[in-house]
Amino acid sequence: MISRKINKNYLDKIIQKFKKVNTAEALAKQAKRIKFGVVNLANKIEYKEIFSKTAAKIKNISWKSPKTIGITALALAVIFSGCFYFSATTPAVGIVVNGKNIGYAASKSEAKQLVQEVLTQQGNTAGTVAQTSDTIEYKSVRLKNKDYTGPVSQDVLAKAITPYVNGYGLQVNGKVVVVLASEQDINTLLKKYEDYQTKPSKNNTVSSVKIVEPVSKIASKVHPGEVKTVDAALEILVKGDVAETTYTIQENDSLWLIARKNNMLTDEVIAANPGFTEDSIIQPGQKIKLVQTKPYLTVRSEGTKVVSEVVPFDVVSKTDRSLGYGKSIIKQAGKDGEKAVTYSYVEENGKMIEKQVVKEEVVSKPVNQIVAKGPGRSIVYVGTSRGSGSISGLSWPISGGITSYYGSRHGSFHTGIDIDGVTGQPYYAAASGTVVEAGWDGGYGYCIMIDHGNGVSTRYGHSSKLLVSVGQTVSKGQNIGNVGSTGNSTGSHLHFEVIINGSTVNPLNYL
Repeated sequence: MISRKINKNYLDKIIQKFKKVNTAEALAKQAKRIKFGVVNLANKIEYKEIFSKTAAKIKNISWKSPKTIGITALALAVIFSGCFYFSATTPAVGIVVNGKNIGYAASKSEAKQLVQEVLTQQGNTAGTVAQTSDTIEYKSVRLKNKDYTGPVSQDVLAKAITPYVNGYGLQVNGKVVVVLASEQDINTLLKKYEDYQTKPSKNNTVSSVKIVEPVSKIASKVHPGEVKTVDAALEILVKGDVAETTYTIQENDSLWLIARKNNMLTDEVIAANPGFTEDSIIQPGQKIKLVQTKPYLTVRSEGTKVVSEVVPFDVVSKTDRSLGYGKSIIKQAGKDGEKAVTYSYVEENGKMIEKQVVKEEVVSKPVNQIVAKGPGRSIVYVGTSRGSGSISGLSWPISGGITSYYGSRHGSFHTGIDIDGVTGQPYYAAASGTVVEAGWDGGYGYCIMIDHGNGVSTRYGHSSKLLVSVGQTVSKGQNIGNVGSTGNSTGSHLHFEVIINGSTVNPLNYL
């Protein structure tokens, strides 16, 4: 740097000497005195060769000529002014983004490197180097020494530059759901989502898989922050499209009925409203939140499954008069058997649409439980009422798809409808009434029957748990049991019957 090589005190002395000269002759003498000083000055500054040549020419100049004296004085003034300017400033390169100066760097190469580092950092989330459509210019300037404090920070530069990367959007029904880095990433995502929904395994052979919705891959320029990894994108697809709505409670509404109207579970309605419980009292006109999730993609799959199911043991009672009245002793503990059931299926996002048993193999036979009972009073059967069979407003006992309808099925007659559910899921009384049966009932498994009066009763079969007992009065929408797969069942569901004066009828005509 020139500013570091010039002896400022030396220059100041020369300038002061020129100020004291007031005649042409004196100026000539003074110039001769400093001609050696000019040579020495050349050795002290960056442009040594230029000053050396100038000093050689000075020796041959006629210093008494007024013209020479004037030119010399002017040249020296320019040199001294230039030396002062270079000593007080420093060179820099301005980084201009879209016409706005953002900051400086020491050189053009450093400025370009700063921009490239910012684009690299911005593209890290997408696994690539970002690009920009901004107009970026590099302008050389000189700044006062006090005004240049170093290169512009990356944070400042990053805020000024708008980056983009080339990505691929997964478009479903004309709407981009998620953006990934490449077309291959989208293919990997779809395969992972299919596996998540179908869960292929040793006991689940998936023969065909199809995504129901129209799907396409759209190349686009996006902000790096929009690009998701395959795992992050899978989480978005699994979570689904969450929508929140407000529901106004109507007359005679219950949490169960609200859930049924909106194809939800009661637990989902409760979860959307903090502070709610199954016993919460709701009033007409009250507003509550409903949070519903709709899948972005529906995977329809076909295949065969092999599941292990329980073959429940029977209870055999024998009278033992040596026992007291009402006393009983288990002579032999019962033990459930096991069977391997193979069935073909059609599912959508893991939910059973069609199901057909292919074969059953008993792995282990059940062992009867033998109970010795002392003599007791005759068992009284609690029958159901008789009447006109008129009833209105039966509610669905559970929210779910129908997997088997009322009527002829596989060479036999199906006396109710099967409603899809998961083991442990609560089901509810279709109407108020009195429990006339609650316990094991052969092929029905654990079963409940409710007499609603006027000759109408309902039956709920294959339960995993019963929450009511015989003689108990229940209200419409009350949780009376949990879904299961007990009795003659090939999977978790609720068998629901409507019985009029002792004969089953199609429940769909009364719900």
